[in-house]
Amino acid sequence: MTDLPLSDELYAHVRTLLRERLGLHFPAQRRADLARALTAVAQEHHYADLGLLYLALIAGGPIWDTAARCLTIGETYFFRNGAQFAALRERILPDLLARRAGVRSLRLWSAGCATGEEPYSLAMTLADSLPADTGWQISVLGTDLNLDFLSRARQASYGQWSFRETTESQRERFFTPEGARWSLRPEIRRTVIFSRLNLAADEYPALINGTTAIDLIFCRNVLIYFDEATTRGVAERLYASLAPGGWLVVGHAEPNVEIFRQFETVNAPGTILYRKPPNAPMFVTTALPSAPTVASPITPSQWITPTPLHEVRKTVSVSEPVAPASPPAPASTDLLIAARAAANAGNWQRAAEFTDRALVADPMRASAHFLRGQVYDHVGQIDAALDAYRRSLYLDPTFVMGALAMADTWRQGGMTVEARRGYRSALKLLAPLAPAELVPESDGTSVAELRTYILAQLRLLGG
Repeated sequence: MTDLPLSDELYAHVRTLLRERLGLHFPAQRRADLARALTAVAQEHHYADLGLLYLALIAGGPIWDTAARCLTIGETYFFRNGAQFAALRERILPDLLARRAGVRSLRLWSAGCATGEEPYSLAMTLADSLPADTGWQISVLGTDLNLDFLSRARQASYGQWSFRETTESQRERFFTPEGARWSLRPEIRRTVIFSRLNLAADEYPALINGTTAIDLIFCRNVLIYFDEATTRGVAERLYASLAPGGWLVVGHAEPNVEIFRQFETVNAPGTILYRKPPNAPMFVTTALPSAPTVASPITPSQWITPTPLHEVRKTVSVSEPVAPASPPAPASTDLLIAARAAANAGNWQRAAEFTDRALVADPMRASAHFLRGQVYDHVGQIDAALDAYRRSLYLDPTFVMGALAMADTWRQGGMTVEARRGYRSALKLLAPLAPAELVPESDGTSVAELRTYILAQLRLLGG
């Protein structure tokens, strides 16, 4: 396959767009890799040149799923980097088990999990360290940007190449042979939940995707694909996602310790570990760098191969806006959009101001009370957060996210009975909805995905 031409000007604009949307950095030495991946995307979606592809990417939509698949690398295998898994068994787990003995629960996150070998390796390590009859509740979250990787991870079927650092006894204990492949045993698969998450975006820490109060994060060989500004933002958000005393494990090729200066540095044989100070506050407001600004689009005729009119599938007509005589007062919806944008940027004070103004404009809006609760939750005002979530449910008894947020807050506070009740209430609200339907205020999460998350939490709570 011959790569489609990628001019200097188009390269600059595509590179900026990918950095903004996905956090991926393609410096000059990786320009050929970028052209090759873009060509694959263009051919799959039947675009004649990369200029048309660029316009399609700006418009957004499913084409970004293909772009993520072609632009990301999923090279991984079970128990990759033995020194780090030795540190997990000998240094990290003894610390976590001692400190979490009171609640007997652990929450782990594999950020950039690819096809699942890493989170399943974590689950198998925990299974070796904690026999099933000890009463510990373990959950492992695996996230990735690539939907194809996530689909393969959920299948949990692997070939010989994934076992190149796995002992024969480990494979026989945790896998069942199926022809030329090996299938992971159900008791390990049930421990891991997979979901899509863009590490470069301000999507975490958040209750909805399970990225708060994490005890251990593995984020290996991911940050090397980001530029420095994006990497610093990711490091800040990972820090905020950890519970006090939580651990972060990154790859050997990741940036130097300066990026992780807010962590404690712990040396272990063959690796360096990072730990959030045990005396750190549970909730941290992070000052994140603003997203890069996309360069102004250049004139399409400069880099798009002319397309005959009869081949153009659709056109968009844009009329000139007419300025009103006087600017109207912002509507509640506009204020909530501004509040979410401020929260996504880590400006929680500004988010609170916009949300309060939205509530003044429309005090009966359930989604406004829900967002106010999220702001309270993030800054550690738990009672106020619960009150806001209750108001959202009072105003809209079908508001799933209000019930779910209350349940998550109770769970993190150790109120198991209340958390079980909240999760069951959320399940009842989801029952009449179609599996593919998107849940309001859930950032695009489907009913099926949310139901899977809730059932996993109930299993962990013994409910």
